[in-house]
Amino acid sequence: MRRYVLLAMAFLVLLPVPGWGAEYLHVISMVAPPRVMLIDGEVTGMAADLVKEGLTRAGYQFDIELVPWKRALYMIQSGTADALFYPIFTKERTEYFHYSPTPLFRIGLAALKRADSDIVIRPDFGGLDHLVLGIGLGFQYGPKGKEFMEKAHFVKIEATSSNNLGFLKLLDGRIDLLLMDSTLATHYLKQRSTLGKVDFARDEQGRIAILDYREGYLVFSRKTATAVDAANFSKALDSMIRDGTYDDIVNRYK
Repeated sequence: MRRYVLLAMAFLVLLPVPGWGAEYLHVISMVAPPRVMLIDGEVTGMAADLVKEGLTRAGYQFDIELVPWKRALYMIQSGTADALFYPIFTKERTEYFHYSPTPLFRIGLAALKRADSDIVIRPDFGGLDHLVLGIGLGFQYGPKGKEFMEKAHFVKIEATSSNNLGFLKLLDGRIDLLLMDSTLATHYLKQRSTLGKVDFARDEQGRIAILDYREGYLVFSRKTATAVDAANFSKALDSMIRDGTYDDIVNRYK
């Protein structure tokens, strides 16, 4: 009998205990300046700094690796990475991710065009059916972004593996519009090499056409982490918002 009791106790020790979170996290993201950048070997940027401060406050040790977005999604789904920033929420992804209850920030979806183009974004998305649209490989877009892609009836929708590659394709004339986080787009437009060459697509009143707003999150792999990890980070992020650290970090990159 004692032998069976000992075996049962050993089995219980090996079982994952609900609510236990990871202590060391392998965190991944992709290069997306000014939100995520690699400068002198250090991962930095507005999103990266928010994540680093939040995880540190929550008591985690971690490293951050930057990889292409499609690979990042595979890594988080397969459990070869523990956390990822900053995907938007979709119901399908909850099968693989624990979402932090508090989002990192809001993302405005904009479209870039070559500066000499006369493209206008109309309410019915008419007049775009002769154009090629560039999107991010593995990226998810909200309902309004999907509506734009469907109703515009583009000649072709071409996925690119990185923001940099999409931007180069736009400059080279291989695509006519490029969907991008408006904060990233502003960063690209400020670069000396692109000044005067690219601009935001605008509506009929000349305003920058923001096609949708979504929230970006830090998510945790269901293979290696728990909802407790997501909640721990969310509490830390909430404390950063209350004490002003959140705004201090965001304002560094404006």
